[in-house]
Amino acid sequence: MRQRLIFFTCCMMTLIFGALMLIPGFVDLQTDNEISAQCFFICGTFTILIGALGALLSYQPFEEKPRVKEMFALTSLIWMTMSFIGALPLYFSGFSISFTDAFFESVSGFTSTGATILTNLESYPKGLLLWRAMTQWVGGLGIIILAIAILPMLQIGGMQLFATENSDTSGKNAPFIATQMKNIILLYLALSFVCAFCLYIAGMSPFDAAAHMMAAVSTGGFSTYDTSIGHFSGNQAILWILTFFMTISSLPLVFTLALLSGHWEKVKNDTQVKFFLGLLIVLIIPIAIGMQWLLPAFQNLGQTLGIFAFQTVSIISTTGFVYEDYTAWGPFFVTFFLFLTAIGGCTGSTAGGIKIFRFAILFKMLRRHLQLMLTPHAVIIPRYNDKPVTENIIIGVTAFLTLFLTVAVFSTLILSLTGLDFITSFSASLTCLSNVGPGIGSLIGPDQTFAVLPDTAKWVLSAVMILGRLEMMTIIVLFLPALWKRRS
Repeated sequence: MRQRLIFFTCCMMTLIFGALMLIPGFVDLQTDNEISAQCFFICGTFTILIGALGALLSYQPFEEKPRVKEMFALTSLIWMTMSFIGALPLYFSGFSISFTDAFFESVSGFTSTGATILTNLESYPKGLLLWRAMTQWVGGLGIIILAIAILPMLQIGGMQLFATENSDTSGKNAPFIATQMKNIILLYLALSFVCAFCLYIAGMSPFDAAAHMMAAVSTGGFSTYDTSIGHFSGNQAILWILTFFMTISSLPLVFTLALLSGHWEKVKNDTQVKFFLGLLIVLIIPIAIGMQWLLPAFQNLGQTLGIFAFQTVSIISTTGFVYEDYTAWGPFFVTFFLFLTAIGGCTGSTAGGIKIFRFAILFKMLRRHLQLMLTPHAVIIPRYNDKPVTENIIIGVTAFLTLFLTVAVFSTLILSLTGLDFITSFSASLTCLSNVGPGIGSLIGPDQTFAVLPDTAKWVLSAVMILGRLEMMTIIVLFLPALWKRRS
């Protein structure tokens, strides 16, 4: 294990995030909020100095690429470092935010979860609200790189299925990988600009458009208002724009890149994309039509379709925007959105959750099992995107789902020990593990925040958010002695 390499990388990330802190500081200066600006400048300068000093002391030529165990360590440490740094401006902002709350808010941002402890958001400086938005926007980009370039190499949860030319880490393909990463980053920037522009044209202020753009393309969900998107109630254009960009952000960026490049042969038969879009159609249209009879308040079909499509995409994409308290629509919708919380978007997107490709693999496993019941001696090899699904991939997917359920159960039990009721404990655990944001119940429902939870619960949920965002096994494997004994 090359500790200098790991320390150097973390210090460089610290330096970068310190520099990013200066941006909200300048925004606060422009809005005459000198106290908040001073906080960002002091925190940013301190963080830059610490990062630069650490990088200078630990630098040496690193000729070899990071080994597997170093990649595991780096992946976890970078997210924890980002979360700690992101908490500093919140803690020192002068708004009586405890470090527990500041850390929870920072973790929620960088993991693109969107669960918040802040109330009366309109009273906070614009720089602080911008910093919340920036944490999830940066975290969303980091997750894309993680899902495309790192997790396939580490073979996390069946992700070796995606170890194609887009994620091959061999030296001979290094220039191609660098080009792909550059194209993906440029696409992320382009989507961000177009989303912000559309929101501005639809009626948002420039600041609100930028903040909600960062929340939408990162599928993060932080808003600048307590009522979330309900603040723009009646503006159907904003609803449809956000629905569109949340959907796009739930698709693999390599898919969108190939689509824009005209490579139709690579995208026309993409299993998880067809599965995801088909699922949205099946879920949204029939239920939206049914709402006309179930709920007297929804009598305009066009308006109902817009609201329900927005709320469904918001939850399944793990964005977590809220138009109104959907738990007031009745028990069916409470159950519907609770189950929807765990599904998530596509691999290679900013969305969290279990991911669509794992459900696709499960259905193929079920189909093979049923076929073998009828023809026990047949040789049936399930395929995904014209690639054979190997036993290692099936084991990886099964292991991930088992671990997902295990973490959900144990975190629910731990939260219940803090005095929380079952619904609050379970929904908080599930929404944080899936990186969605809003929970269910009177304490953390869609129109509430996580501020009322005890500090112990907030630390537990902070850990759960990081576990969910990093696909769990990335962190858990660090506690296995076998990892540290291997040479690679």
